Amino acid sequence: MQTVGQKLQQRRQAKGAGLDAVTRATRLTRVVLQALEEDRFEDLPAPVYVRGFLKLYAQYLELEVDACLEAYESQIAARKALAEQLADQAQTPDYMRDRDTKPRGLSPASVLLLTATAAIAVLFMWSVSRKTKPVLAKVESAVTAPATATGPAPQPAVAQPRRSSGLPPLPGRDAPLPELPRR
Repeated sequence: MQTVGQKLQQRRQAKGAGLDAVTRATRLTRVVLQALEEDRFEDLPAPVYVRGFLKLYAQYLELEVDACLEAYESQIAARKALAEQLADQAQTPDYMRDRDTKPRGLSPASVLLLTATAAIAVLFMWSVSRKTKPVLAKVESAVTAPATATGPAPQPAVAQPRRSSGLPPLPGRDAPLPELPRR
């Protein structure tokens, strides 16, 4: 029994047409025509396109379009059945079977990365808290320092107003708020 591709090729040769002439007439590429004639349908796009290509080519060759499409469908069905039969008969060795390849827990690299991140966070928090404590202690000791035998307690330093950089003073920060008239 002839395949669809063999029928197409024989009819083209009987007409005396070359692939270039068919390409010009049908606007199908040479690659598509060769794949159709060699029954390499898997090299072509989706089956919908293959049916369209077959229809164009069969019309050009003056073959019965429906018969070509039915032969194509039966040929594809036979290939699928053969592939399923071979798949059922083949016994895959244990080492080639699909297995759950995902690890159940964290990988050692993930554990190391999490540990390093936690250590960096702890060190950062420790260094921030270490820098702020002495400043508070100095302010508290300056405010609450008792009088000594040599003289009175030192007075805390008065905060100097900030100097502006040519901009008008900001209320509440650089200058006191103006008083509003009362009604």
